[in-house]
Amino acid sequence: MIYLDTSALIKRYITETGSDKIRSLFTSQDHLATSKVAYVEVYAAFTRRKREGDLPSMRYQQVCRLFEREWPAYLVIELHDDILRLSRDLIKKHPLRGLDAIHLASAKLIKQKISKETIFGCADNRLLNSAKSEGFKLLSV
Repeated sequence: MIYLDTSALIKRYITETGSDKIRSLFTSQDHLATSKVAYVEVYAAFTRRKREGDLPSMRYQQVCRLFEREWPAYLVIELHDDILRLSRDLIKKHPLRGLDAIHLASAKLIKQKISKETIFGCADNRLLNSAKSEGFKLLSV
């Protein structure tokens, strides 16, 4: 199982450093998981780039359509009380922002439920270090 936070997931849709690594995951047999909060975070990133002129309107529409088509294929971790409590505990343990803690908590829940190696994919060093401390194999993008 590979868990992607938003910083990794967005590289599927917008070309930047690490995009090739992320795009290669879509041709492998690995299951890809993310938190439900990634849905709104991805749209926020797309729209910010469009607003700032880094993403032309036509390309913005294309990436939005592709993301909508692919969203149902992800294993989406719902935001429920167990995730919130685990996020709270992770914030007390690691220097995490709120949504980063939700992503790490979501990945931990998946790891516990499937009892298999879970790889944590991310582009943020602070979150990667926290994931490493929590026993994840890392995919740094």
